[in-house]
Amino acid sequence: MWFKNLQLFQFIEDFDVATEDLNKQLESYPFQPCRSIDPVSMGWVSPIGEEAAPLVHAANGFMMICLKVEEKIIPGSVVRQMLDEKILEIEDKQGRKVRKKEKETLREDIYHNLLSRAFSKTSLQYAYIDPKDGWLILNASSSSKAEEFTGFLRKTLGSLKVQLPEVQSVSTLLTDWLKTNQYPAEFAIADACVIQDTKESGVIRCQKQNLISDEIQSLLDGGREVVQLALSWSDQVSFVLKEDFSIKSLKFLEGVQDQAKDVFTETAQAKFDADFTIMTETLRHLLQGLMKVFGKSGANSAQHNTEAEIA
Repeated sequence: MWFKNLQLFQFIEDFDVATEDLNKQLESYPFQPCRSIDPVSMGWVSPIGEEAAPLVHAANGFMMICLKVEEKIIPGSVVRQMLDEKILEIEDKQGRKVRKKEKETLREDIYHNLLSRAFSKTSLQYAYIDPKDGWLILNASSSSKAEEFTGFLRKTLGSLKVQLPEVQSVSTLLTDWLKTNQYPAEFAIADACVIQDTKESGVIRCQKQNLISDEIQSLLDGGREVVQLALSWSDQVSFVLKEDFSIKSLKFLEGVQDQAKDVFTETAQAKFDADFTIMTETLRHLLQGLMKVFGKSGANSAQHNTEAEIA
């Protein structure tokens, strides 16, 4: 349940849908397994993994939901191989060239034939809503997965008024942090980053490096920018912040994990509630800290705070 990657969206308007009403809307689109003719199927399932449990898991003002996706696996190389064999067979037997339109028809026939016999894989996409601070937070590693999730949620609700967070240039600020070694005290720079050449689009990946070293500084002095930077925040979490303001490789550090271990619960659902509450409260404060620094609103005050309170 502990999130490992964050794709972030802000509600444009207050999200005032009650838990019970949200649950009813999700019940209209429950997960159903793929039929033989379906390449993909998706729908809502209980976040705690119990069939009889509600589709919305609410605790401490947060609401978690879970989208289940089943996809048929049909490798493109298999389709191409079968298509090439079919084309050769037609050309040898009939002594003619197979035209483009006929190739497309053959390709579709092969694909649908394989579809009925294909294996499938399933995945669970978790997200939670923070109505108080106006966040929709997805445990997703890519923007494409986030678009898939928000698209289906929009279909379910009829409307989903969210946007990407309004932030300053993340890359510019991260580059400045490394060049000056000055940044807000609650953050700490770790030992990994990705640096990009803005002119030639070349990428340099640094792992287990002293990022304040002369070698790294010379790369930045040459006009390159930091597009990913490993950070920690308030000894609570470590993560990699990307230039699009998404977060990957999120880890909850010892203090948070100890807090979760110290909670005594008698049932799996109670344990889920406790972990969910600890995780969401930690992330709420992390996002407040990030927006204080990177958000466009209050950018000037954040700059003053950075200058006055540096690591």
